[in-house]
Amino acid sequence: MHTSLHLLCSLVQGDVTGGQISDGKARLDFNLPDGAPDKGWLNEELNALVQRAIPVSVLWATDEELDQSPELVRTLSVKPPRGSGRVRMLQIEGVDLQPCGGTHVQNTSEIGRIEVGKIENKGKQNRRINLRFASQDTAG
Repeated sequence: MHTSLHLLCSLVQGDVTGGQISDGKARLDFNLPDGAPDKGWLNEELNALVQRAIPVSVLWATDEELDQSPELVRTLSVKPPRGSGRVRMLQIEGVDLQPCGGTHVQNTSEIGRIEVGKIENKGKQNRRINLRFASQDTAG
Protein backbone atom coordinates (compact mmCIF):
# COMPACT_ATOMS: atom_id res chain seq x y z
CA MET A 1 0.00 0.00 0.00
CA HIS A 2 2.89 2.34 0.74
CA THR A 3 4.23 2.07 -2.80
CA SER A 4 0.68 2.71 -4.09
CA LEU A 5 0.74 6.07 -2.34
CA HIS A 6 3.91 6.97 -4.23
CA LEU A 7 2.12 6.12 -7.49
CA LEU A 8 -0.81 8.30 -6.41
CA CYS A 9 1.59 11.12 -5.58
CA SER A 10 3.09 10.88 -9.08
CA LEU A 11 -0.34 11.42 -10.66
CA VAL A 12 -1.78 14.14 -8.42
CA GLN A 13 -0.15 17.53 -8.79
CA GLY A 14 -0.37 19.07 -5.34
CA ASP A 15 1.49 19.15 -2.06
CA VAL A 16 0.73 16.33 0.37
CA THR A 17 -0.84 17.72 3.55
CA GLY A 18 -1.44 14.43 5.38
CA GLY A 19 -1.75 10.70 5.03
CA GLN A 20 -2.41 7.40 6.70
CA ILE A 21 -1.62 3.77 5.90
CA SER A 22 -3.39 0.76 7.38
CA ASP A 23 -3.98 -2.87 6.46
CA GLY A 24 -5.30 -2.96 2.90
CA LYS A 25 -6.09 0.73 2.59
CA ALA A 26 -4.45 4.14 2.74
CA ARG A 27 -5.08 7.78 2.02
CA LEU A 28 -3.28 10.95 1.11
CA ASP A 29 -4.53 14.50 1.55
CA PHE A 30 -3.51 16.99 -1.14
CA ASN A 31 -3.56 20.75 -1.44
CA LEU A 32 -5.51 21.05 -4.73
CA PRO A 33 -6.70 24.58 -5.53
CA ASP A 34 -8.33 23.38 -8.78
CA GLY A 35 -10.21 20.46 -7.18
CA ALA A 36 -9.73 16.71 -7.23
CA PRO A 37 -8.76 14.66 -10.28
CA ASP A 38 -11.35 12.44 -11.96
CA LYS A 39 -11.78 9.18 -10.01
CA GLY A 40 -12.15 7.00 -13.13
CA TRP A 41 -9.02 8.46 -14.71
CA LEU A 42 -7.09 8.02 -11.48
CA ASN A 43 -8.14 4.34 -11.22
CA GLU A 44 -7.03 3.65 -14.79
CA GLU A 45 -3.70 5.44 -14.45
CA LEU A 46 -2.82 3.85 -11.09
CA ASN A 47 -3.50 0.34 -12.34
CA ALA A 48 -1.62 0.98 -15.59
CA LEU A 49 1.44 1.88 -13.50
CA VAL A 50 0.96 -1.26 -11.37
CA GLN A 51 0.74 -3.49 -14.45
CA ARG A 52 3.94 -2.08 -15.97
CA ALA A 53 6.03 -3.83 -13.27
CA ILE A 54 8.19 -0.73 -12.83
CA PRO A 55 11.35 -1.32 -10.76
CA VAL A 56 11.36 0.23 -7.28
CA SER A 57 14.71 1.00 -5.66
CA VAL A 58 16.40 2.98 -2.92
CA LEU A 59 18.88 5.74 -3.69
CA TRP A 60 20.71 8.10 -1.40
CA ALA A 61 20.96 11.86 -1.78
CA THR A 62 23.16 14.23 0.15
CA ASP A 63 21.57 16.99 2.15
CA GLU A 64 23.05 19.41 -0.39
CA GLU A 65 21.47 17.54 -3.34
CA LEU A 66 18.10 17.67 -1.62
CA ASP A 67 18.55 21.41 -0.96
CA GLN A 68 19.15 21.90 -4.70
CA SER A 69 15.92 20.02 -5.60
CA PRO A 70 13.27 21.11 -3.08
CA GLU A 71 10.48 19.88 -5.42
CA LEU A 72 11.41 16.31 -4.42
CA VAL A 73 9.88 16.88 -0.97
CA ARG A 74 6.10 16.68 -1.53
CA THR A 75 4.95 16.48 2.08
CA LEU A 76 4.20 19.70 3.91
CA SER A 77 3.84 18.25 7.40
CA VAL A 78 6.69 15.72 7.46
CA LYS A 79 10.18 16.66 6.37
CA PRO A 80 12.94 14.13 5.63
CA PRO A 81 15.49 13.54 8.39
CA ARG A 82 18.50 15.79 7.91
CA GLY A 83 21.89 16.10 9.47
CA SER A 84 23.45 12.69 8.85
CA GLY A 85 24.76 13.87 5.49
CA ARG A 86 22.44 11.75 3.35
CA VAL A 87 18.73 11.12 2.90
CA ARG A 88 17.11 7.86 1.77
CA MET A 89 15.15 8.29 -1.46
CA LEU A 90 12.58 5.96 -2.99
CA GLN A 91 12.65 5.73 -6.77
CA ILE A 92 9.93 4.24 -8.93
CA GLU A 93 11.88 4.32 -12.16
CA GLY A 94 10.72 7.18 -14.37
CA VAL A 95 7.62 7.76 -12.22
CA ASP A 96 8.47 9.01 -8.74
CA LEU A 97 11.50 10.03 -6.72
CA GLN A 98 11.15 11.41 -3.21
CA PRO A 99 12.56 11.02 0.30
CA CYS A 100 11.08 8.01 2.09
CA GLY A 101 12.11 5.66 4.84
CA GLY A 102 9.28 3.17 4.36
CA THR A 103 9.01 -0.43 3.21
CA HIS A 104 8.24 -1.01 -0.46
CA VAL A 105 7.76 -3.69 -3.11
CA GLN A 106 10.53 -4.47 -5.62
CA ASN A 107 8.37 -3.62 -8.63
CA THR A 108 4.92 -2.17 -9.03
CA SER A 109 3.26 -5.40 -10.22
CA GLU A 110 3.68 -6.80 -6.69
CA ILE A 111 1.05 -4.30 -5.52
CA GLY A 112 -1.85 -5.96 -7.35
CA ARG A 113 -5.00 -4.19 -8.45
CA ILE A 114 -5.92 -1.09 -6.45
CA GLU A 115 -9.01 1.08 -6.38
CA VAL A 116 -9.65 4.69 -5.59
CA GLY A 117 -12.28 4.85 -2.85
CA LYS A 118 -13.84 8.11 -1.75
CA ILE A 119 -12.37 11.43 -2.79
CA GLU A 120 -13.35 13.75 0.03
CA ASN A 121 -13.42 17.51 0.37
CA LYS A 122 -11.55 18.31 3.59
CA GLY A 123 -11.36 22.08 3.30
CA LYS A 124 -11.14 24.90 0.79
CA GLN A 125 -8.32 23.29 -1.21
CA ASN A 126 -7.73 20.03 0.68
CA ARG A 127 -8.83 16.79 -0.98
CA ARG A 128 -8.50 13.36 0.63
CA ILE A 129 -7.96 10.50 -1.81
CA ASN A 130 -8.54 7.01 -0.40
CA LEU A 131 -7.00 3.87 -1.91
CA ARG A 132 -7.63 0.22 -1.20
CA PHE A 133 -6.69 -3.14 -2.64
CA ALA A 134 -9.35 -4.18 -5.17
CA SER A 135 -10.21 -7.27 -3.12
CA GLN A 136 -11.28 -5.09 -0.18
CA ASP A 137 -14.95 -4.37 0.46
CA THR A 138 -16.34 -1.16 -1.04
CA ALA A 139 -17.10 0.68 2.23
CA GLY A 140 -15.24 3.96 2.74
